[in-house]
Amino acid sequence: MEILTKRQSREADKIMYAKNVPETTLIENAGFALACAIERQYDKRPVLVLCGTGSNGADGFAAAQVLFKHGWPVQIALFGNIAAMSDTVKTIAVRFKGPIVSPSLKSLDRLKSLNGLIVDALFGTGLNRPLTADIADFINKINETELPCVAADIPSGIDADTGFFLPTAPFCAMTVTFCRPKPAHFLYPAKERIGRLVVADIGIDDDAVAETKPYLFTNDENLSVLPRPEFSSHKYSRGAVLICGGTMTGAGRLAADAAARAGAGLVKVACPPELLSFYALSSKSQLTFPVDTTEDFEKAVLDKKTSAVAIGMGFGVSQKLKDFLDIIVRSGKPFVADADALGFLKSYGGTLARTVATPHAGEFVRMFPELKAFPKTEQAIRAARELGCVVILKGADTVIADPSGKAAINHETSFGLSTAGSGDVLSGITAAMLAQGLPPFEAACAAVRLHSKAGVAAGERPVAEDIIAALRS
Repeated sequence: MEILTKRQSREADKIMYAKNVPETTLIENAGFALACAIERQYDKRPVLVLCGTGSNGADGFAAAQVLFKHGWPVQIALFGNIAAMSDTVKTIAVRFKGPIVSPSLKSLDRLKSLNGLIVDALFGTGLNRPLTADIADFINKINETELPCVAADIPSGIDADTGFFLPTAPFCAMTVTFCRPKPAHFLYPAKERIGRLVVADIGIDDDAVAETKPYLFTNDENLSVLPRPEFSSHKYSRGAVLICGGTMTGAGRLAADAAARAGAGLVKVACPPELLSFYALSSKSQLTFPVDTTEDFEKAVLDKKTSAVAIGMGFGVSQKLKDFLDIIVRSGKPFVADADALGFLKSYGGTLARTVATPHAGEFVRMFPELKAFPKTEQAIRAARELGCVVILKGADTVIADPSGKAAINHETSFGLSTAGSGDVLSGITAAMLAQGLPPFEAACAAVRLHSKAGVAAGERPVAEDIIAALRS
């Protein structure tokens, strides 16, 4: 699914207006969708709808009127006054036939005693400045009372493009967004405040969305298809992965095991001669051979049966690592660069078209300190453009970015993946996807998705070996 920025969302609305779909129609549709989502989720109860004077407030007024007509005891707390509304918003607001009250902190305690519900329709995606102190206090009071809250489009106080707080936001049990999700629905810290995400159709057609030129997507099956063996498959047609094993043998062994479990037909491990026995005893199904010189390594890379390479995991920063990287880059074969290899990537001047880099947040800041203040999607896209390769910026909200400017946000994951060796597993899976013929962006998206699903399947407190085992399912 496409993810739309604030600008793109406004543009999609305007495209529909140009198609003679009135703004009031889209607002009424949004309000109806919001009310229906509430009715599906909750029993009838007192509702306080927090409305601003902009379009998000209009969505709240429209939803309140639907709930009011359906017999819900609903009130609107208006932040501002009707005179400050645009003509369109005012048209929607005056249709509400229930009570409109002034915002009151005491009213939240009373609503709590009645097992009531809050609907947040204060600002939505239009917020572009910090909340005023009185509104921030009101939101903090909602959080203190732990009243269930449903947000219209996005919880107020969140920048829809970045996921940053301005400076607070309600903890919502559900967020009903319209047309398409926004970046902050999937980015931390905002994601903690979203609750269950519902994406509602309000009559903005797919052509209008396409006209906005989306460049962000959810990382789902539409972006990449996992390779599967066919009747004619053999080990070489499924791709051979070369793992560059280093002195920290656990990292290379995890990557090798993950590559095999992720579908590579053959996994080869090149390692220092003195460590051969450690790698050889790791798995009976992998080929292991000693590499002592750059000539030995070049021979292994250039072997016509080598489909993709993974390098950097547990290797140690050294000139030898840079020499090995040079060989891989010259070969033109697709490869994964992780851990110790990441610091050398800038030296190739953006010539890494068949490469996937896999930094976590700490490694990324060391590589690109100048991007530290940017939102995560922008960090990944800018880094991908500079390096000329696909970047997997890892975390609970992993972003996969292509040098073209396209990016995907991984929206399903497990916090259990924050364990030693998990990144090595991802490197192995990514190398397996490359070896099986997926282009770098599609390979990275597939690998992250597979890694995340395995993390969920492995349970709450997995170790890296559990994640690999869960790749079976």
